[in-house]
Amino acid sequence: MIQSIKHYRAFQVDPDGHVFGCINLVCADDDEAKRQAASFAQDHRIELWRLDMRIAQFDQAPAIVHEQAAS
Repeated sequence: MIQSIKHYRAFQVDPDGHVFGCINLVCADDDEAKRQAASFAQDHRIELWRLDMRIAQFDQAPAIVHEQAAS
């Protein structure tokens, strides 16, 4: 059986809601596309689309704050 592939777009969205970049993805299914798109949400919100349907949205990962131990 031949497995079909699907084309997705992961749009990078700034804090004001404007799209400023796009990452094209080719995945076997929605779950794989979601995993890949979620990994891009380190610095920006990501919206994952297939054709004209939004599949998922991933908010920017919170910054990790490192506290310095008092000497």
